[in-house]
Amino acid sequence: KVQNLLNNPDYEKFSVAKVKIVGEQKFGLDQNSDLAYFVLEGEGKFFVEDKEFSVKKGDLIFIPKNTKYKDSGHLTLLAFSSPRFDRDKRERFED
Repeated sequence: KVQNLLNNPDYEKFSVAKVKIVGEQKFGLDQNSDLAYFVLEGEGKFFVEDKEFSVKKGDLIFIPKNTKYKDSGHLTLLAFSSPRFDRDKRERFED
């Protein structure tokens, strides 16, 4: 579930969203934006390329553009994208 907090097409520099993760997502990558996720609540894992990171409340993880990743667990995240997130620039992969 994604709640856009700041994603204005007239402002291309960055966007911010609140994201709730329950379970495991599919691998994906953003072709356009660098991403930073701040964990507001919960615990889980991020799989970035071939590395695994355990995350919990207060952690920050950075994902450069064109980097394959997925997340899992029960997490509430604050997601920052620079430049602004564009769903059309997002790729999803089968595991």
